[in-house]
Amino acid sequence: MYEQRQGLVVWFRSMKYVRQLRTYGHVQYVSKKMKYAMLYCNQKEAEHLSEQLGRLSFVTGVEWSKRAQLDMDFTKASSASKGSRTRADNVHV
Repeated sequence: MYEQRQGLVVWFRSMKYVRQLRTYGHVQYVSKKMKYAMLYCNQKEAEHLSEQLGRLSFVTGVEWSKRAQLDMDFTKASSASKGSRTRADNVHV
């Protein structure tokens, strides 16, 4: 149903060319000071697009987002939460 997305960080020489990046994907964020843009594209096209972006004269580098490699499961284990008590639980009034 939904296409998997991949984030690409594109480093460039000048802000003058940021508008051209919109043809390659969805530009989410642009840093004027550090001269990079966060670009999202379909995961199937990401490798091809990163090669194309790397060949552009104004681009100094392209990095892939590490979000796909991170464990996004933030639920606590039920056994760990039962056994551990906090300092507030040990205080008697």
